[in-house]
Amino acid sequence: MKTAIIGMGRMGRLRKECLKKQYFLELTAICDINSQHNHGGELNFYTDWRELMDTEQPEAVFVCTYNSAIPDIVCLALERGCHVFSEKPPGRNTVDAHRMADAAAAAPNCVLKFGFNHRLHNSVLEARALLDSGQFGKVVCARGVYGKAGAMDFDKQWRSDLEQAGGGILLDQGIHMLDLLLYFMGDLTLVKSIVANYVWQIPMEDNALALLQNVEGYPAMFHSSATQWRHIFRLELLCEEGYIHLEGLNTTTRSYGEETVRVGYKDLGQTTGKLGMPGEQVYYFDADNSWYLEVDEFVKAIRDGNPILHGTADDAVRLMRLIEEIYAK
Repeated sequence: MKTAIIGMGRMGRLRKECLKKQYFLELTAICDINSQHNHGGELNFYTDWRELMDTEQPEAVFVCTYNSAIPDIVCLALERGCHVFSEKPPGRNTVDAHRMADAAAAAPNCVLKFGFNHRLHNSVLEARALLDSGQFGKVVCARGVYGKAGAMDFDKQWRSDLEQAGGGILLDQGIHMLDLLLYFMGDLTLVKSIVANYVWQIPMEDNALALLQNVEGYPAMFHSSATQWRHIFRLELLCEEGYIHLEGLNTTTRSYGEETVRVGYKDLGQTTGKLGMPGEQVYYFDADNSWYLEVDEFVKAIRDGNPILHGTADDAVRLMRLIEEIYAK
């Protein structure tokens, strides 16, 4: 299937590598506003995505652009009958998300998937399997922290441009943790949030904290930070019969620490340890196949008619609605 990538920054290059590992999608063209990203001329190259769409008429498109450009590209591609894989976030606000969801609904023969690869990290897959086994009971409380240090030029990057990005650390990185909280706890509503800029000289937040609650009244606490000078990823799921703690994340930088899942059962009878110190099992993961698994799900949806389970248009709308609630406080 004739395929194009629009946007050849870090994510576009990563998706290009993913496409090398399967045969169904044939990459024939790429696009980037920077002509230096033509990758040696090995593929048809464009600096205008509309020209690419008109000339190449691709059957599938990967959208890896600035947040501000995502809705226009996604909607036009769907209108032209293309299958679309778009990086997160799904635009800059709920208007963008609804617009793309409506375009997908008007093109029922096209697949639309948004990239939320954290759901397919090995630790998350393991945690999901443990919960689905029923041995831990319901998740009754969740605590999630996801933070990074920014970079020397953080205030000059496009992600720190309000017009291009639409939001700060919450929309850029925190959206992954929110997606996981929704994945494990179902629909959430906002109880209270704090969104502020404490350190970085940018026109959007560098910290966002929120207290949320699911339909059963169980709480979830969340912190997204660009002032986490030591990178962190931690998700604690407290359950009726025990706990599942995810910590660390396998990334290209390895700066979030070793990816693990630590599990224990409530042991009030102290059969495996002291009270409050039960015996534990720790699972270690040394690989990250999430990017490839995402593309594989996209391919199987197109080729075999399988449903999209991760990163649907409904997921996108639900996430953006919750993020707008957090921003509105």
